[in-house]
Amino acid sequence: MGLTAAAPGHLLAARHEVAVAGDLLEQTLSQLREMAGVQFTEPQRVQYLLDVALASNFLGQIQLDQGDHRRAAEMFTDGLSAAHSAADRFTVLVSLYDLALSRQAGGDLDDAADLLRQGLILAAEAGDEPSLAYYLEALATVAARQDQPGRAASLLAAAGALLEAKGSGWLHAYVPRAPHDNNARAGMRARMTDAAFQQAWARGRSLTSISVIRYALEETVSRPDRAPDRPGRQLSRSIPMPRASKTPKER
Repeated sequence: MGLTAAAPGHLLAARHEVAVAGDLLEQTLSQLREMAGVQFTEPQRVQYLLDVALASNFLGQIQLDQGDHRRAAEMFTDGLSAAHSAADRFTVLVSLYDLALSRQAGGDLDDAADLLRQGLILAAEAGDEPSLAYYLEALATVAARQDQPGRAASLLAAAGALLEAKGSGWLHAYVPRAPHDNNARAGMRARMTDAAFQQAWARGRSLTSISVIRYALEETVSRPDRAPDRPGRQLSRSIPMPRASKTPKER
């Protein structure tokens, strides 16, 4: 994992030393940019890209928490580009999740959902069911904001069932987790009849891994104004079969 350069800033941010963390991550990224022209060996190149990806994401998370959605999205986009260049699933999953949260915070729910579906597919292909669950939680938040409380309840219930069965995984240690607590559940329940909520919740709890992926990839809102070639829309592939989960160190 590319944590050598980025970890200190992330740890400081987790301890709520935000100003110091932000300054440290800015310095880290400045030093990394100065190294952009260096001729690396292949392992060094990958490590460099992972450092760029994580430092960009950790700094973007601070900016997102401070309400600077535009700047956060720029940092997450940089992180995603570096992660793709490194061909590293771990940092791609971090970057897609972060960028989706920034799009949601900025009001672009369609882009947020597209990014989350991309991450969901990647997690499913890797058999990383805990990460899949965190993506389901984030999709539930988007669905709730798109006035689909029943769908949101099913997605949140399915995510909870997966985490209970598979454990907490690793992703939550690297990203600001989407709402998933009793308040999120109560917000969805308040917008439905009790019977409708119970039915949606029970449906989510009963979905198999394959069924929940298929359900999460459905696009239930018709948007004729959206261009068919909009980035993130190429999701009509076969449903990936979850495999045995691997930790990031087993990439």
